[in-house]
Amino acid sequence: MSEKRQIKVFMASPSDLAAERRAFKDQIDNLNLGFGDGAAIEFIPLGWEDTLATTGRRPQGVINADVDACDVFVLAMHRRWGQEAPDSKYDSYTEEEFHLALDRFSKTRSPEIFVFFKHVDAASIADAGPQLAKVLAFRRQLEQSRQVLYRSFADTGGFAKEVDSHLRAYAKGDLPEADATRDVIVLPIEYVRRVEQAEAQATKAVKQMEGAQKQAEAQAARADELALALARQAADAARDGHIEQARQSFARAISGTTNLWVLYLAFEFYYRTGELPQAEQVLSQWLALAGPDAETPDTAAAYGALGLIYYTRGDLDQAEAMHRKSLVIEEKLGHLEGMAVVYSNLGLIYDTRGDLEQAEAMHRKSLAIDEKLGHLEGMARQYGNLGVIYDTRGDLDQAEAMHRKALEIDEKLGRLEGMAAAYGNLGIVYNTRGDLDQAEAMHRKALEIEEKLGHLEGMGADYENLGDVLEARGDAKGARALWTKARDLYSRLGNSDMATEMQTEIDRLPPEPAQQ
Repeated sequence: MSEKRQIKVFMASPSDLAAERRAFKDQIDNLNLGFGDGAAIEFIPLGWEDTLATTGRRPQGVINADVDACDVFVLAMHRRWGQEAPDSKYDSYTEEEFHLALDRFSKTRSPEIFVFFKHVDAASIADAGPQLAKVLAFRRQLEQSRQVLYRSFADTGGFAKEVDSHLRAYAKGDLPEADATRDVIVLPIEYVRRVEQAEAQATKAVKQMEGAQKQAEAQAARADELALALARQAADAARDGHIEQARQSFARAISGTTNLWVLYLAFEFYYRTGELPQAEQVLSQWLALAGPDAETPDTAAAYGALGLIYYTRGDLDQAEAMHRKSLVIEEKLGHLEGMAVVYSNLGLIYDTRGDLEQAEAMHRKSLAIDEKLGHLEGMARQYGNLGVIYDTRGDLDQAEAMHRKALEIDEKLGRLEGMAAAYGNLGIVYNTRGDLDQAEAMHRKALEIEEKLGHLEGMGADYENLGDVLEARGDAKGARALWTKARDLYSRLGNSDMATEMQTEIDRLPPEPAQQ
């Protein structure tokens, strides 16, 4: 029996992650018993037992020797920066350990460095104490430097999964290549404009109240002005790829705000970054201000947004219930635009359930309203949704006709996101027909737009679809390369299900011939 390859893994963390340190050791043991035995690999944990001790600390020199010896360096952080280091140039021993690993990596490309942050609620971020403030500054520094990419986790189980997937990928040589591109989140321009307008009005109100010596009113207007300014700055940061800066600005913006446009914008940010608990917390604040029993557009929109959260979580019954609550209000108000949005969302729910007849009925109701209103963007969206339904039914001619209609409108509007979706959908239709050249052309057009937008999720889907085309051509090597890119993007986005699905597709391809 061949000797096992040993991989030394060091874990650094402050004292508030004792449970995660135990999970780290347990996960190492689990990997060694299963994956490790099969792959002839043994993971050796370093540093984990030190922080579990209740008194004292081993001399830092001994710990640093472990850092120097490790193949993989894992840093986990939550709210604390770490134990003060009076004998070091760094503020804490945890920081010293990280920089020791980073300096060594810069010179030798080893150890591999993984950084994980445990979720911190927005209220704590908005009012961070000295320890958490240092952690938040460190997160911004990592984002700016792009030297080390980091991931977030919600609980101990989530941390264990991250350790498992990253160590497996390291052992197999499947880690994503370094990528200096920034994640970009473009929030709805209408919401951004509303915030800008409200900020200008708040600034004017401050001057008026101060001039009239109404100090209490002036103070309230200043608070509103600050929240709106922070929300605007956060939207700008997200658009420019500074997601951590945006996250921290939004946390401050929503803290105690009574401005619904701030909450509209914050919800979109948290929803698009996949931070569903925080998005739901924003909606709770939103409903408290708008009134959960009120029959207003703001209340209807909040219930619709809750429906989106439940849909994303896969709870279709709750999603439908929320959208139905929203629809009742929109119908009572005679708010056609809101009704069109709800019908569209209900159509997506029925489509996911496989009830294509009901799904088509909902999308056609939405389309009829958009046509009546002359709402071209909505019309394009519904044509695309109907095209997906026809594609599922196997009616490829109708599917193509719908996607072509969507593309024509989106091109007229210059709506790049819609154009990318239409090209991608047309590529799927052509692939199903067996017209692989046309399928590839459509998917490459979609990919070009998604790259221009910096839309990583769309890029992942395009790489996946292009891999399907190449596999259909019998090009296993090309398919593997594209599916690997898709897997790496899904993993970067935290979509472990899609990353695993891509890895499964990669694994079923025939092995590449050995190099001569």
